[in-house]
Amino acid sequence: MGRRREFRIEDVVAKATEVFWRRGYAATAMSDVYEVTGLKPGSLYAVFKDKEELFRRCFEAYAAFFRQTLPTDRSGVPAIKAWLDLQARLATEDPDRKGCLIVNTLAEREVHSEATRALASGRLQEIRDFFIRQLSIALARRELAPGLAVEAAADALVGAVVGIMALGRAGADRRMIEHVAQAAVASLERFIDRPFVNVI
Repeated sequence: MGRRREFRIEDVVAKATEVFWRRGYAATAMSDVYEVTGLKPGSLYAVFKDKEELFRRCFEAYAAFFRQTLPTDRSGVPAIKAWLDLQARLATEDPDRKGCLIVNTLAEREVHSEATRALASGRLQEIRDFFIRQLSIALARRELAPGLAVEAAADALVGAVVGIMALGRAGADRRMIEHVAQAAVASLERFIDRPFVNVI
């Protein structure tokens, strides 16, 4: 009979996520993971094939948390504003200024496998899809001008979110980060009077 596992995988993933999130994938050694989890190599490798597999489990757990931050109690422009405000708050209230694991992973793309890069790109697309969905709702409600180019506006909003997250990790002050979020919302409000149209 095999030896009974004496730890919860969810706890290991949570502790390892904190290390990867704070230090980055390349700078995190497996010895760091052993230290924070209290596990020996044999116990860890009995569950996770290698560092990359462990990281992907951590990334997926983080992505599930990140997905839960998307507003479900509002839609359209109010949802976009609420989520940008939340991201600005998360970026500045984290005492460790870890930023966002999704953006951090994309920034370290050269050290990751193709499978991990695909995971990170997929989550970025998820953010873009959120903006496209909310912008489309806003147009249907006439919260925004009919000439709005939804995909271009969604791309600009993704850029604002990535900027907020990167500035958070860089240690930028709260005012700067809040200004980025406010400017992104203000750009949408201007579309009402001066529609943003595609230039062919």
